[in-house]
Amino acid sequence: MERYAPTAKDLASRDVVSRAMTLEIREGRGVGPLKDHIYLHLNHLPPEVLKERLPGISETAAIFAGVDVTKEPIPVIPTVHYNMGGIPTNHHGEVVTIKDDNPDAVVPGLMAAGEAACASVHGANRLGANSLLDIVVFGRACANRIAELYKPGEKQKPLAKDAGEKSIAWLDKIRNANGSLPTSQVRLNMQRIMQNDAAVFRTQSTLAEGCQLIDKTR
Repeated sequence: MERYAPTAKDLASRDVVSRAMTLEIREGRGVGPLKDHIYLHLNHLPPEVLKERLPGISETAAIFAGVDVTKEPIPVIPTVHYNMGGIPTNHHGEVVTIKDDNPDAVVPGLMAAGEAACASVHGANRLGANSLLDIVVFGRACANRIAELYKPGEKQKPLAKDAGEKSIAWLDKIRNANGSLPTSQVRLNMQRIMQNDAAVFRTQSTLAEGCQLIDKTR
């Protein structure tokens, strides 16, 4: 990390570390058969220190990577903690969708806040504690909006007799599909596309290319 954060070095913030990791991989210094990740070395630390201070990382590396951190490096890559948002909302916390060419049409009764929501106040880079800030601010906004729109004792609209059946049929169609590719391969293809085109560095061209590649995985 001396090259990217000469002063902070290994204590650099995670967005700086994520960018540094991605640049190393993109410039051809990745490891593995596809050169798509890098190694995190902890084996310079005494085993007792790893056991006392980093038990979670040690256990995760052993379970998911089959690595003994006291002897081997851990394969790592920037992952989804770097991003934030997904469900589009307005400043009240109400979920919005596209309807009749209106991109801000409210979905009645549905709200989101925190890491799941995208109120577009953080940008693409979710720094530490932003999710807590989001849930405090927009969680309160949701509560205020609910109090404004709904009153205690109000009756719900009756559900249609076939409510939910369309969703179940859609899930069953996917669950019982018999395509040429196994689910694991489709997932891996999508994972690599998203990691390459929609991860740490995102531009209009990379996102457009990623959309095209995702369409081809169907």
